[in-house]
Amino acid sequence: MKVNRIQPSMYVEPIKNVKAKRPKREEKDKELLNKAVEHEPSQDKKSVTYTKTGHVYDRATIDKLKRQSEEAYSYLRSLVEKLLLKQGHSLKTITSDEWAKIEIDETARLEAQNLIAPGGPLSAEAVSDRIVDFAKAISGGDIEKLDKLKGAIEEGFRQAEAILGELPEISRETYNLIMEKLDTWVNEVEQNKGD
Repeated sequence: MKVNRIQPSMYVEPIKNVKAKRPKREEKDKELLNKAVEHEPSQDKKSVTYTKTGHVYDRATIDKLKRQSEEAYSYLRSLVEKLLLKQGHSLKTITSDEWAKIEIDETARLEAQNLIAPGGPLSAEAVSDRIVDFAKAISGGDIEKLDKLKGAIEEGFRQAEAILGELPEISRETYNLIMEKLDTWVNEVEQNKGD
């Protein structure tokens, strides 16, 4: 997994006195996000064989998780864009120096807090479930690939930490849950082999 740095864009004069449009849309956006990231393990066990390597993976689960990820990203991006617009900026015009001056209003703070709270669609538990299901899907359920899966996940977290300087607590909690769930998966598969 590769995480690229966001490059600051050229400065353009900030937009003044912009009011958020379509407040009813925010409720619809929240509903769509909750529905999109509500994770249910795939019931469709159809697998697709990737012919170059003969590798079997669960394409339906991968597509579902990818869609959920894109919808969650879109919602979070919208949340940030609205926050910037209220303060006379946009994602295209804000400079790296201005990011430190952005004030998080109470509405955005509460909304973000609800997303990552236990039971929330972006909580450590929910995100770790999706990452583990993705790992299982791309491995084709092959526990022999555990070291490779863990290595890729560790590298992704290392890259995020390099960009952020230090991972927030929720990210560390998510990482720990991922590793625990991967170990549990392997133990369950090995136990079922013995039965």
